[in-house]
Formats: sequence, structure tokens, C-alpha cells
Amino acid sequence: MRDIVLALFIFGTLPYILARPYVGLLVWSWIGYMNPHRLCYGFAISFPWVQLVAIVTLLSFLFSKERKSVPWSTTSLLLAAFLLWTGLTTVFAVVPDSAWAAWLEFAKILAMVFITLVLVNSRERMHWLVWTIAVSLGYYGFRGGIFTIVGGGANHVIGPPASFIADNNALALALCMTLPLMRYLQLHSTRKFVRLGLTVGMLLTGIAVLGTYSRGGLVALAVVCMVLFLKSRGRLAVLIIFIVVAGTAYHFMPPEWTQRMGTLKDAQQTSSGETRIESYKFALNLALHKPLLGGGLNVYQSESTWQNYAPPGSISRAIHSIYFRILGEQGFPGLLLFLALLFVSWRNCSRVRKRTRGMPDMRWAFDLASMLQVSLVAFMTAGALLPMSYFDLAYQLMALCAVLELHVRERGPRPVTERRPSGASKRLGSMAAPKALMR
Repeated sequence: MRDIVLALFIFGTLPYILARPYVGLLVWSWIGYMNPHRLCYGFAISFPWVQLVAIVTLLSFLFSKERKSVPWSTTSLLLAAFLLWTGLTTVFAVVPDSAWAAWLEFAKILAMVFITLVLVNSRERMHWLVWTIAVSLGYYGFRGGIFTIVGGGANHVIGPPASFIADNNALALALCMTLPLMRYLQLHSTRKFVRLGLTVGMLLTGIAVLGTYSRGGLVALAVVCMVLFLKSRGRLAVLIIFIVVAGTAYHFMPPEWTQRMGTLKDAQQTSSGETRIESYKFALNLALHKPLLGGGLNVYQSESTWQNYAPPGSISRAIHSIYFRILGEQGFPGLLLFLALLFVSWRNCSRVRKRTRGMPDMRWAFDLASMLQVSLVAFMTAGALLPMSYFDLAYQLMALCAVLELHVRERGPRPVTERRPSGASKRLGSMAAPKALMR
């Protein structure tokens, strides 16, 4: 039954996508983040829904009257350069078949990211994209929070199978990145019941992060709550949510959870922490020997390469850090491009905050920039312990940072310093006034 309902819904959206490619971007984002087909039991599980929506969206875009050119900026240039660089390293990859499959998947992600740069060109479109992301991932936060409370925190919360967020650690990262987006929507929802629903959703999402049993997720959640408190208006609501989640962790979660989180004090005391460190050493040694191109995507799958560059006696595994994974797979130039993308995205939001500070009519942009920065903090914090370097949400949020800065720069008010008349302008104005009165 779920399969039929999902198929009818998606096929029902295709005419709207053909008429408006932006609708296709929203549907693609919903399927990509929520993975509703992974919640089915029949034919819908393996049907290529993302590819179908992507193709229809591209066709609609080509024949629409929408602007076709990419708004080139530092972010878009870095994205293009990063895509080309990962393609170059794939040509010389140690595990070519696996690397090409991974690169094609990443290229599809960046293709829709560039569509985001083109189509998301207004406040309304930014707002609806944030809603789509928040609802898609917030579903797992809402469900996971209830699951954790009902089960007494005894079972792990995981994401939909065969997806980017299937692993409990990956889901924790995604939920931490979603919390600030929910906060932005809460701040700018006009209806009381929507604000209340978002408050409950944030609370349950925080509890769901605890239920994932992810140590990296716990660290990211603590950092996100702290940065949310610093960057958000109405801090009392954030403080209450933080107190409730912290109280849940302290009084409600079982001893197994407390024992697992206690290993954060010394990562080398646990097998998973030790193997993570071994993967970091592998990536660093590989980059030092191949500083320009690295080993290519999924290089850890090569047993011979692992034996050559990893610590003796270690077992090959994925490189559990967005930074070390990029370093090992893309070399030092790839890592520089990746770090530049994060820096430029943060800077774009800082520029928006500076330009819109103290302007009531642009408060939405100020808050959105602030919450995007918190999402980036979540990605950079939890990602330090996870192999999520090519997570699609991170790159779409980078694009959103870029289009927000462009929108404010082109359509928003100029900074106060730019609006103040210079001394010469004041003198000319005072000279012109008597002439006008004499006419």
C-alpha cells in the first residue's frame, strides 16, 4: 500500500515539475533526504525515484523561462573546481571501479546543487527549501525521539537503509544540521501551532540524537546548542530545550548509553576509537607520499595500499573524518578546496549578518544566515569523526549560503555606512535647497 501511495504522489507531481522546475528541486530534495521509498516494502524500494525526478526537473528547466546561467561567485567557482579535481583524482584512483561509481554519485549531487544556485533566487524559494529539508530530516528526529522515550533509550536510532543517513552516526550528524533550520522556521512562523510544533520537533530531534548512541553526535549536539544560544534570538526557548535534552541524557538514558559516552574521555580505550585513529594515520601517510592527487575515492578499499600506509596490524576501514578522508582521497589540493568551501560559506553568512543587522525588514535574512552558520558548525564538528565528506546536505547548504548573500547584496538594503551622505554631499544638498526655494 505504501508503494502505491508513494508512486501516485510522485507521478502526480511530475506535471507540476514540468511547469515549474523549482518544484522538481523541492521534490528531489525531499526524496534525497527523507528517502521515503526506503520505508516501503515492494517495488518502490528499488525504483530510481531520484533519477526520475532529476531528469524531469532538468527537462523542465531547459524549456522554462527561468534564468539559465549560474550566478558565478566564489562558492560556485570552488564547487566547479572541486568537482573537476575529484574527477581528475578519479582518473588516477587506486580502486578505479569503485572510485568512478562514487564520483558519478557525487557529480549527480553537485548537478542538483548547481540547479539550486540557479533556481533559488528569492526569499520565498529559500524559505520553502528550508522547510523541505527540515520536514524531510525532522521526520526521523520526531520519530527517533518518540522511539527513544518509549523504549527507554535501550535501542539505537538509525536512518533509512541504503541511504546517506542509514548509519546511526550519519543520522546524528544530519539531525544536528537540521536543528538550526528548524529554529529559523520557528522564529519566522506566524502561526502559533506551527511554532509549537517546531518546538516539540526540536526537542524530540535532540533526544533522537541521544538515541543514536553516536559519540560524535553528542559532541555536535552540545556544540550546536551552545552556538544556537549565542546566535539565536529568543534564547530562553533554546535554553529550555537544552536543559530538557541534557536532563534526558542524565536521568533517562540507560547505563549502556552512559558507559558508551564515557569513552569520549579517551578514544584509544575503545576499539572503534583506535581504528579511527589508524584510519587517520593511513590517510595522512598516503597524502604525504601522494600529496597532489591522493589515492582517489574509496582508496581504503585497496588492501595493498592499506598495508603500505596504515599502521602495522590495522584492519582496513572507511576514513572516519571528513577532513582526513578528503586528504587521503584528494590530496592536499583537494583538502584546500574543501576547506575553502567551508570558509567561503561561513563568510557569506557573516556578510549577510553584517549587512542586515538591526534592519527589521531583513531580520529573516539575518536569522537564516545565523542558522546556516550553526548548521555548518554541526557538519564541521560531527564530521570530524565521520566519513561524510560528500554528504549532499552540506553542499546544498553551501549553495544556500551563496544565494542568500547574493540576494541580500543585489536586492537588500545597503549597509548603513553606504547610506550615509558624505560631507561633500551634505554641502551640495545645503546649496541646492535655497535655489529650490527661489524658483
